[in-house]
Amino acid sequence: MTGNQNALAAAQAMATQLSVTRGNPTAEEVAALAAVVSALAIQDSAAPAPTGTELRRGRLRRRRALSASPLPWKVGRH
Repeated sequence: MTGNQNALAAAQAMATQLSVTRGNPTAEEVAALAAVVSALAIQDSAAPAPTGTELRRGRLRRRRALSASPLPWKVGRH
């Protein structure tokens, strides 16, 4: 199967799981919605989860940004 065939199969599978609660959408509208939802699902699954080191690094970076620098207290005290 090529990439287009895989995408088409995923869109068809997603279309069977969608339900319309209001209105009367055309087949093209349902197919477009299924393609968007499946593309978002593939995009989310492709992103790697952050490791423990990356989580710690981000937490430390945020903490340092919030803490005040000691420099302003030393300026002018010569």
